[in-house]
Amino acid sequence: MVHPVITPRALRTRARSAVAELGGGPSAVAAVMRSVVAGFARARGMVLTDAALDAAGLLSRADGPKSDHLLSNYLFLDGAAVDDLVLEEIGYVYEALLEVSSRRDNGAHYTPPELADEVVAHALAPVASADAAVVDIAAGTGVFLLASARYLASSCERPVAEIVTRCLYGADIDPVAVDIAKLSLWLLCEDPSLPLTFLDDRILCGNSLVGLVDADELPAGVDDPQAYADAMVAVALPLGGRPGRRLEEAYAALPRCRRLPVPAVRPIHWALAAPAVMARGGFDAVVGNPPYLGVKRVRDAIGQELRDYLAHTLAAGTTRRADYVIYFLLRAAALTRGEIGLITTDSISEGDTARFGLGALLDRGWQVARAERSAPWPTAGVRFAKIWLTTRPLDSAWLDGRSVPAITGTLEDGFSLPEPARLDLDVPLPHGYQGTIVLGRTLVLTPTEAEALGRGPLGHTVRPYLSGEDLVTPCGSTASRFVLDVGKLGLEELAEDRSLARLVRSKVRAERRRQFVKYPQLKERWWGFLSPVDELYRDASGLSHVIAFSKHSKHLWPVLVGADHVFSNGLVVYPTQDPAAYAFLASDLHRVWAVRAGGTMLNTAYRYNPSRLRATYPFPADLGPLSPAGVALLAALDRVGEERRIGITGVLNLVGDPDAHDPATTDLRQAIADVNHATARLHDIDESLATPDLTPSGFGLTPTRQRALMAALVDQNLALAEKAQASAETSGTSVETSPR
Repeated sequence: MVHPVITPRALRTRARSAVAELGGGPSAVAAVMRSVVAGFARARGMVLTDAALDAAGLLSRADGPKSDHLLSNYLFLDGAAVDDLVLEEIGYVYEALLEVSSRRDNGAHYTPPELADEVVAHALAPVASADAAVVDIAAGTGVFLLASARYLASSCERPVAEIVTRCLYGADIDPVAVDIAKLSLWLLCEDPSLPLTFLDDRILCGNSLVGLVDADELPAGVDDPQAYADAMVAVALPLGGRPGRRLEEAYAALPRCRRLPVPAVRPIHWALAAPAVMARGGFDAVVGNPPYLGVKRVRDAIGQELRDYLAHTLAAGTTRRADYVIYFLLRAAALTRGEIGLITTDSISEGDTARFGLGALLDRGWQVARAERSAPWPTAGVRFAKIWLTTRPLDSAWLDGRSVPAITGTLEDGFSLPEPARLDLDVPLPHGYQGTIVLGRTLVLTPTEAEALGRGPLGHTVRPYLSGEDLVTPCGSTASRFVLDVGKLGLEELAEDRSLARLVRSKVRAERRRQFVKYPQLKERWWGFLSPVDELYRDASGLSHVIAFSKHSKHLWPVLVGADHVFSNGLVVYPTQDPAAYAFLASDLHRVWAVRAGGTMLNTAYRYNPSRLRATYPFPADLGPLSPAGVALLAALDRVGEERRIGITGVLNLVGDPDAHDPATTDLRQAIADVNHATARLHDIDESLATPDLTPSGFGLTPTRQRALMAALVDQNLALAEKAQASAETSGTSVETSPR
């Protein structure tokens, strides 16, 4: 009899239904996963019973439901089989049973087999042998371990079972995922004689970031090395792992303890778990897809105590605003003697995450052998990067599919540039401000509402509200919405306008009350903006126009807009209408620095940070000579925008279109080039480095010229810092020039 074959989607759907039928909870999940694994075993001619799983302590159900009836009623209706499904599908079923919030909070995204195969192939190719030791320190359900087993078995022409038992190690904090990884590898071996417990000492449950790597960290002669190592972690965690007298005293007190303390986390002491591997210098390769949480979520997700511990034990004391993933990267480097292959967040190349992660490893002699910088995750709303690092000598590297001489810690081609110093200059440019944080919706008005309220006694408080989205629509952007700017008025004054006062008291107050817990500062003047940014509007008073950037934009480009707006916090606004300032902000010299040293990436858009730019950019004393180029550029932009009736994004897309050769677009390209050349001359930099080209991929500087410009600007930054330091030493003062 031929049984129907179940599809992956159907299996996941039935598994969710089965868990719901059993009442939910961990025991129901374990029972369903037992049935799933048993189905995969049958498809391979193997028998896996509940009794065998109980004896091995795998997928424990406590006193939960039995799973036998699920086989017929839910998972494998009409004898459906999983013959055509890959073993990785076991893990994907488990992922489907987890709450979405749980995966998000843990920063975990399970990896499609083809991605794991690619990462493993490049990481293991230099070390492939039947004796290679490979580890995944955030193994999940074992996708990378399955890929590693298949790759090594094929490359070395050895049985899969031999590779699994000799070469593979893994760890994860999720005990169910660990059990699934063990069972998936047992099924891959297709050897029923292997006990289900054959990987208990190699696939471990615990926090792979916490624990001893070097056996010499343990005092000689301790009776129970595991318990003593745990105790060392237990006393170090409350101290944040911070080296010093207090930690030394805590360690010294341990031999006198009648009962050794137990840590709040479950450490994995690699020095004890894989002593032979660590004694020879570490694993040959670390592979995987470690979790990434985003800078703002790290502390809430793992706690301040553990974050401090990881920073001191893995990152020399500080990681500032770095993503959680760098701890896995640094741990991987501590565990391996040669190769790392990881899938990670695409922010791995940005800001403090790059500085304390890849940058720190490159400073220690590691090299990026291969990288792909950004791609959308197949099944989640995130973007990811693929990176491979090595300690081997390299003649070249591969970046986004092309050969390059080397790859920097920010995943750019070439050799790393020095970190720019912080400068203390008289900057010939007004401060750039983030716009107003209005908070909530009730103060924001549609044009119809604004027209009605604008006719009232307090109509002057109804102001156009310019957002980042508005900025990129028509050239000379205008606001699509309005906002009530009443924060400087008292409630008695608001009462003069009945319609406006009714709106404020009925809608705004109700919304604000819900926000008081998070923003207690609103209680005093709840009808105002959360962050009005008074300095911006003070500096812009008397101007007809200001220069604005969208904080998150595909094109990092300034737009001249009316100064009469309330600017949203999605904008950065420079309170000036000076054509020279506009020319500088439109130049590629500013743009290259802003992207590489003064900002970060958010998916495929730049996140503009004027404070970082101001602190490090080697500004000339005067921007005045740029004024003629700025006037010409503004005129050229206006001409294209008026002729085409398109916004700044459309204008810039047109400039980058290799098929667009109309006179207005051609003139605009020349005006952009003229601004670049004028800015380069002001810096005494070779103008040819600032010459944009029109290529099939767009209009702008080639990567080689961008890098050369950045190198020239970094040289000027460091020269200014050195000059300031020498002057300070002469005068007996001090200058702060630490990297920003």
